[in-house]
Amino acid sequence: MFRLILGAILMIFLIAVVGTVILDQFPSLVPLWEEFKMHVVTIYNMSLVKYGAVPTLMIIIAVFILIGSSKKGA
Repeated sequence: MFRLILGAILMIFLIAVVGTVILDQFPSLVPLWEEFKMHVVTIYNMSLVKYGAVPTLMIIIAVFILIGSSKKGA
């Protein structure tokens, strides 16, 4: 369990570092990234209003599990 949590934290750190490097190298992507963040926050806020905090967190966890456990077909 500890290994899974540590792996998740390190993956988030890696994504943040790589994302920062990409946005530094390609400044034209910054407006696209800002728009993406705005849409994600809007969807999150709409889900909070409609379902509440706990179901919204369960939906987010379920989406991550679904994406993480999907197998790529041959």
